Amino acid sequence: MGRAPHEPGKHTPGSEEGQVSSPRGPGHEQDHAHGARAHSTDPAAPDRDGGETFSPVHIRRGTHEPGRRLPALAAMVVLAAACVIGAVLTWMYAFGAMRAYTGPALLALLLGVITYLVGFFVLRRIRPVHPPRLTPAVLATAWGLLAATGVAAYANTGMGGLWGQTLGYETAGEWTAALTAPLNEELIKLAGVVVIAVAFPRSLRSPVDGFVIGALVGLGFEVAENFLYALNSITLAGALAPATSVTDSTVVRVVLTGPGSHWAMTAIAGTAVGVLATVDWRPGLRRTLGALGLVLLAMLGHFFFDSPLLGDGLGAIAAKVAFVFLSAVAVYFTARHTYRSRVRKSLAQQGSALGMRRADAKKLASRHGRNKALAHVAQPERPDVRRRQEQMVEEAEDRAAQQALN
Repeated sequence: MGRAPHEPGKHTPGSEEGQVSSPRGPGHEQDHAHGARAHSTDPAAPDRDGGETFSPVHIRRGTHEPGRRLPALAAMVVLAAACVIGAVLTWMYAFGAMRAYTGPALLALLLGVITYLVGFFVLRRIRPVHPPRLTPAVLATAWGLLAATGVAAYANTGMGGLWGQTLGYETAGEWTAALTAPLNEELIKLAGVVVIAVAFPRSLRSPVDGFVIGALVGLGFEVAENFLYALNSITLAGALAPATSVTDSTVVRVVLTGPGSHWAMTAIAGTAVGVLATVDWRPGLRRTLGALGLVLLAMLGHFFFDSPLLGDGLGAIAAKVAFVFLSAVAVYFTARHTYRSRVRKSLAQQGSALGMRRADAKKLASRHGRNKALAHVAQPERPDVRRRQEQMVEEAEDRAAQQALN
């Protein structure tokens, strides 16, 4: 990278210390710093890692590829309509309890806001390379909070009555939750991941993106469900200590069962959407079966979680939470490893072209690596270097998505 003027004798690290070099030498830094890229027309060629280099994808984050504007607009209409309908249904479902126990309802709302903020921060951070864009992340949680919760509340009631007539009310009393929620709730939440994928196609281009967006949808659903359960706990306890009932219910559902709850289930199912969206919704048999397996795994986890199997003791609850949580962890690290490998490989290719050491270029795939590289750069040059890092990472993610598609 060409160096900005600096004080005589002031040390400015070169590319070997993580600085992003300019590929065209001194005098051309301005074009590169502002994102100008040569439009390569060369065919893919082998690189030193044995893979292929791909022409850059010149579509900025937040824009839509040609031919996707109309589906994205339709998806936004569906999302807005579903959230409005779900909000109305949830209000109708909870209004009586909220009016009767206004103070405890406000406490439940406050606890829900805290859960949402902490969960939102953590789940966005688990995406490798950089967090998902704020808009699709917020809208994903909105689907879970409003659309999925409102529709599922009434769908569960209807299907619960059906199981009562089919299995008998004694058996249905034990198994209704396990037979109903995996079908209704998981499919409704999964629909939200699909809607986000269509509305914001560049926000869901890999299985790990599907995992994160699914986790955010599940987070929204979990926060809303915790609120409804907290209100319901007041009545179950005879309204003797409403604030205590709300607090106890929330703590149990967040601390004890939260690690294996809706965020994890929908993250697993959402990964299936990422598997399909990665290949532009034209999967082969292998991907189709893999996506189906992920959705079934999410449903199985939900079934096991809600079933009377193993009993209701603390050990049984811990086993159920562990099954769902560890399933989600296994899916996450598998998807994360594949995605990071592709991004790091692309960064190594770019680094070679820019005169950087390949090892230093690969480190840019993590936030820690980028910040560490900036620490070795003179303060006046950091804005330009940060901008070039972002360009390299964006290009690497474009190439990773293109490689998966090819």
